[in-house]
Amino acid sequence: MSESRSDATPQVPVTPPAGRYDDAETGSALTGKVMAGFLVVLVGALLVAGVVTMYRLNATPDITGELFGVTVVDDGRTDLVVNVTRDDPATPVYCIVRAQDQTKGEVGRREVYVPPSESGTVQVETSVATFSRGFTGDVYGCGDDVPEYLRR
Repeated sequence: MSESRSDATPQVPVTPPAGRYDDAETGSALTGKVMAGFLVVLVGALLVAGVVTMYRLNATPDITGELFGVTVVDDGRTDLVVNVTRDDPATPVYCIVRAQDQTKGEVGRREVYVPPSESGTVQVETSVATFSRGFTGDVYGCGDDVPEYLRR
């Protein structure tokens, strides 16, 4: 009835040969779970660090500077009046102001220290040295990380 054929492929054993793989399957399964747990904690810590970094970079207090007045004194000097508004008036800040020519090209720049005050908005007057005649000015930006050389 059913005779074995010589050209038939032999059956593959269901279990791997002894000694080929680690026989301590319980230990390797535990090591894999520990490694997976470690990787989950590591990825979670990296995500938290990224969120904290993004928050610290973007969560600066509101400090705004607005040009209030411009007086062109001569070819080498432009006087600017700037209103600086900040959320915390007790925090010292600084602003970068610029003198510009008629094409809005920068002809002079200066950093202005704004000391702590009792008012949320203060008016600051400053002179900007220029290398050619100024026409107008602007506030490039303000910040609360005041460089040491500006502190008095």
